[in-house]
Parts: sequence; structure tokens; C-alpha cells
Amino acid sequence: MLLWKVSGFQQPSVRRLRLQRKFHFLLCLSGLVTLCFGALFLLPLFLPLRLQQPDQEVVADVSSHLLARGMVPPPKPAPAAPALGEHEPRSQSRILRKKGGARRTWPTIAAVRPKNKSVLFSFDFNAFRSRLCHPVLGARADEKSSRSPVRAQREKIKEMMKFAWQNYKRYAMGQNELRPLTKDGYQGKLFGGLGGATQHVSVGGLGDSFYEYLIKSWLMSAKIDLEAKTMYYKALEAIETNLLKVSPGGLTYIAEWKGGTVVNKMNHLACFAGGMIALGAEEAEETERAHYRELAAQITKTCHESYARSDTKLGPEVFWFVSSREAMAIYGRESSYTLRPEVVESYMYLWRQTHDPLYREWGWEVVVALEKYCLTEAGFSGIRDVYSSTPSHDNKQQSFFLAETLKYLYLLFSDDDVLSLEDWVFNTEAHPLPVNHSDSSSRAWG
Repeated sequence: MLLWKVSGFQQPSVRRLRLQRKFHFLLCLSGLVTLCFGALFLLPLFLPLRLQQPDQEVVADVSSHLLARGMVPPPKPAPAAPALGEHEPRSQSRILRKKGGARRTWPTIAAVRPKNKSVLFSFDFNAFRSRLCHPVLGARADEKSSRSPVRAQREKIKEMMKFAWQNYKRYAMGQNELRPLTKDGYQGKLFGGLGGATQHVSVGGLGDSFYEYLIKSWLMSAKIDLEAKTMYYKALEAIETNLLKVSPGGLTYIAEWKGGTVVNKMNHLACFAGGMIALGAEEAEETERAHYRELAAQITKTCHESYARSDTKLGPEVFWFVSSREAMAIYGRESSYTLRPEVVESYMYLWRQTHDPLYREWGWEVVVALEKYCLTEAGFSGIRDVYSSTPSHDNKQQSFFLAETLKYLYLLFSDDDVLSLEDWVFNTEAHPLPVNHSDSSSRAWG
């Protein structure tokens, strides 16, 4: 009562209290509704994925997630999965639970085959492997003896690959190519050597990927993409008509065209063409196959000569066919070797096509030369002059040395079912892409 008499203090009205209570109630109610709707949208992020089928629930494998949080004990090793098409008993390999049942198991989603075609496809490695023309695993014919020379050569290349990769991780990962001498990152200039308005036609840099992707698109489509095949053979015909040359010494090479004039030189980057033509020869018309096989062999031989005619047995960046100098560099900057893969790439394809031991001999010469002239304490470095028996290093281990050069060398000394060319296509960076064997897709699901 005394407070009411104090000046400026007024008694709150009953109506105002009721309005405030209603406002607070509505505010809390709207917050609760918002929270509930938000929980419904976020709930799938925190619950196991479920795929509904008639009379069954399929629960995705979350045991690894629970194990990481310490909520479940480590599982026992699961038994080997049965072959595709066989009846699979109720076990850890499947996750079927009748609706209303009390027991739940945590299985692998790839083990369940969708019966309804409307269910989204989930990658199944076993089904994918069954579509391969060649097995992925299994003993190799040349691995039965621990003293096999081919096995020893393959292991040597693997050792080189591990050494280069370990030093790349240690000194260069996250920066750029490795500088083996100083062990610091190499800062290159993007597109530093490009420019000028002169028309330049080459099967080497800036154009090589286009030609090889035409035939490889055809192969990746399981030989369905007829447009790509047609474009490839038209392009190859144009190359033969305008750029293919034979030197006075009998070496077949692919020249360049610059400003309306043919330039009698070949770039190391263009040496992939031997392998490309060999790959496409198998798909050519029967009357043309022998021609393309011979052409592929001759171009690869020319690229090998650019290696054989150097003091280091490594090839220059550019080699010419003028006067008495054939398959050799003329200018100083052209005599460098930057660990490029194109020549050994063609060796690998020609070996797979012909199994001529000559290509393995040439490949092993490259391995020996790499160890002798390019190996450093911190990796493999390019060299500035292939015509010097004591070359200086350029202090760069290019990334393609790991991705391509060593990979192609390893495949050269591996059996044909290691990344079989019937199942895999290598892109321009030697990454294997699977062939779409669509004719066997229905068989994979039984």
C-alpha cells in the first residue's frame, strides 16, 4: 500500500499482465515448434541410413562409427562373402530385420542387391570385379621363382617409386614439384613459355591430349562411341598426310607445322604417339591394322634413337632431323631431360601389343640411366644436358615422374592382367579409368 503512494509508481493493470503472459506463451510455443521442425530435418544426419524394401529394413553399416566412439567392442572378422548369385544365409554379411522384430544386426549395405530398379545404385566392388575381363589378383607366371629377372626388375622400379614418393611427401607435398638438391619447393611460372600469334600445329604439347582422347573415348565406351572413333581415324589420316616424315637415315617422325612451314623436329611430348597408334591399330579396319602397327613401331623406334644417341641414354626435350644430325637436339635448351614419361609410355603399349622383348630391354636402359644420372639424396632430378656424361641437375622432380614415368615402367615389367588394357584406359596423366562393359552389367546382378 505504501508503494502505491510513492510518486510516479502505478499499479500494473490485470489486462497488461495477461497480455504479457500470452506473449511469453506464444513466444515459447513458436520456439518449440521451430525446434521440432528443425529436429525433423536434421534427424537423418544423426541416424543410420535406411533403405526400405517390401517387408524388410536395410540398415547401413555404422559399426565403424560406433567403434570409433568406444560404444561397441571390436567385431570379430567376418567370414568370406559368397560368390555372386549364391544364396546368402542370415549372417553378419547381411542386414535384414523383419518389421516388428526386436533384434538388429549391423551389416554391410553392398551385400544387399536391390530387387526394385527404382532403388538408387550403390557401388559393389564384387560386382565391378566380376565385369573385368582379366582377374585382379592371382599368382603371376614370372613370380613363381624368386630369382626371376623380370620380378627383380619390377621390384627395382617399385623401390625407385617408393624413394621418390617418400621424399616428395617429406619436402614438397602441398607446395609444388620437388627440388631434390635444396629440398625446398619449386615455384614455377604458369604458362611461362606460351605466347605469340603464329599458328603452330603439333602432336606434342598443347594438342596431344585431344588426339589420344578420341581413341580412348571409343575404348572407354566399350566401343559404342562411334563418333569419337571416326574423328580419331580422320585426325590420324591428317597427321600422316601433313606431318609424318621419314629422315634420310630412315627414321620415321612426326614433324611440326609453324606459320605455314613444316619444321623437321619432334618434341619429346609427341613420343606418346607410338603407343596411341598401337592402341588404335587393334580397332582399325583389317586392311589398315598391319600398317598402323608398323607405324607405331617405327615412331617408337625413332624416339628410342633420341635416347640411344645421347651420352646419358636419356632423351632430349626436342630432337631434329637436319643435315647429319638426326634424332638429336641442336640448341642448348633443347638438350634437357625433365623425367618425361612419353617414350616409356609407348614402350609399355608396344609391349602389351607385341610382347617383343626389345621394348623391355629399352625400358630397362631407361631405369639404369635414371639411377645413374638422375638419382639424388632427396629424390630424382631432371638434367640439363643429356649429351654430357657429367650432367648438372635442374633441381626439380616433376610430379608426372611419379604419376606416369615410374608407373609405365612398372607396368612394362608386369603381366598383362595388371591393369589390363581390356578393362582400363589411361588418361593423359596415366590415371586408370574403367572401361564401361555395359553388355555384362545385367550379368553382374545375376
